[in-house]
Amino acid sequence: MKKFYAFVAAAVMSVATFASREVVPSDADLASYATGTYTMCIYNDGVCNGIVLNGTYAGWPNAADHATLLDFVAVDGFEGWYVVSWDDTTGAETKDGGVQAKPIQLDGSGLFNWDYQLGPDAELIRGTADLLPGNNGTEVDIKNIGAGIVVIDVKSWKNNPCTAVYHNYKVSLVSPDCNDEDYITPAISGGFNGWAQEAMTMNELKTAERQQAELPGAVFEISFRAAEGSDFKFRSAAEWGADWSNELKEYDAENDEWKAFNGGANLVLGEETDIMYDLGDPTLYSWNNCEKPEPLDSTVYYTVIGVKVPAGAPEAGVEIIGTFDSWAGTAMELLNTGWYFAELNVMGFQEFKFREAGSWANEIYVQNVNTGMWEAFTQITFASVWSDDSYKGTPCKWIELDLSGENYGWKANVEGIENITLTEKAQKVMVDGVMYIIRDNKMFNVQGTQVR
Repeated sequence: MKKFYAFVAAAVMSVATFASREVVPSDADLASYATGTYTMCIYNDGVCNGIVLNGTYAGWPNAADHATLLDFVAVDGFEGWYVVSWDDTTGAETKDGGVQAKPIQLDGSGLFNWDYQLGPDAELIRGTADLLPGNNGTEVDIKNIGAGIVVIDVKSWKNNPCTAVYHNYKVSLVSPDCNDEDYITPAISGGFNGWAQEAMTMNELKTAERQQAELPGAVFEISFRAAEGSDFKFRSAAEWGADWSNELKEYDAENDEWKAFNGGANLVLGEETDIMYDLGDPTLYSWNNCEKPEPLDSTVYYTVIGVKVPAGAPEAGVEIIGTFDSWAGTAMELLNTGWYFAELNVMGFQEFKFREAGSWANEIYVQNVNTGMWEAFTQITFASVWSDDSYKGTPCKWIELDLSGENYGWKANVEGIENITLTEKAQKVMVDGVMYIIRDNKMFNVQGTQVR
């Protein structure tokens, strides 16, 4: 009998060894949990408030609670392992292609919080998924999740609510004016409020003092409680939108162009609790939807631009279009040399690209050298391609762009597989009379969108 009890005790001890990342549940162990097309099983020993899944299946909601999200459940017999299963009918339509989702811990109040998503060192153990670097290298995005079971070792969280340190913060912002008589009311939002709208309160007295001293900008401030390490951003309260269309910009004097404030990255709350951002100088800071003030070098350059476009140019003609003409489109003249030509008065930070006259349905595409896929030609700034020259004896900025190589094409002409140069790992395949590209066990159409 003693031997029997000893055997039982040994068996119990062997079960306890399942509480580690080294003992991974098999697909058979997870079969009863795999009720949907997609199943994600993760390991982490630093969970205290529960884990939910957010993703394309729910439209990536910034929910204050997790009513629309799915709860991970513990895997029986495997301490530290959690699993969730779901169906996703929208994933193939996302801009990045494929089904996307990620586990996120709940905060100390049991609410959804973007600050508590996967850290940068997560590891794929089994199954089909791409683990790609996320914002600022502090998180991981899980994309192109395949059908079946995916097993991931969550080695760390971007921030861990189990060890979070909370502070009462006061954030002040000197916001740049749009013009001498107008300003934008800013808002602050972050993981601590589900990235929802929360307008900042303007301090009238400080603003009046600033105006009396003839200093630019208006002063706003807000106080709130949040965990140290939380991400946040400023944007307009009056023009709040899902596309974040009205964020802060800053002037890059070295490249003579306007860029997203802080490189477009989130700001992070640290140990300091009384924080001031003095961004009132309108020559250095602006809002995206404001009419841009002139930069420190305020010269408006006379620019001559010539572009040699890909074969099969549209009969309607070619136009240059960008921020310099409010994306209205400016006609280009076809010269007998085969080049298209235009004369413009522009500033260096303004952006441009090329398209068929009057139509976004046919713009210039460029082939990605890494993937072999065709992508829209990304707009560039005038300053990035300027060269000093003269035209008809007048000093000017001269631009020559030769886009006639085989890796350039018109969108209307790159639908066919014949225009695709395949990488070594890619191959063509015919399915129901339609040509596709197969690469890394994934199928893409010729525009680079994953279909399965």
